[in-house]
Amino acid sequence: MSNLNNINLNLELGQEILVGNNNERAKITKIEYHDKTGEININTTRGPRKVLTFRLCEDRYSGAYENPADKYR
Repeated sequence: MSNLNNINLNLELGQEILVGNNNERAKITKIEYHDKTGEININTTRGPRKVLTFRLCEDRYSGAYENPADKYR
C-alpha cells in the first residue's frame, strides 16, 4: 500500500455502482453534502450509503469499442 497525495472522485446521478457484500448494481439517485460535519452521503436504489462505501463498476462501453458510435450498431 502506498500513500496518496491527492484523490479525485467524480460521482453523477444515474451512475451505476456496486454495493453490498455481493456487489449488487445500484444507481445513484441523490448526492448530499452536510456543511456542519463535512460528510458526503449518497442515496441509491439499494438504500443510503456513505460516499466511500461502494465499488466503482466498469463502464459497460469503456474500451469495448474504438469508435463511440459502434456501441449503437
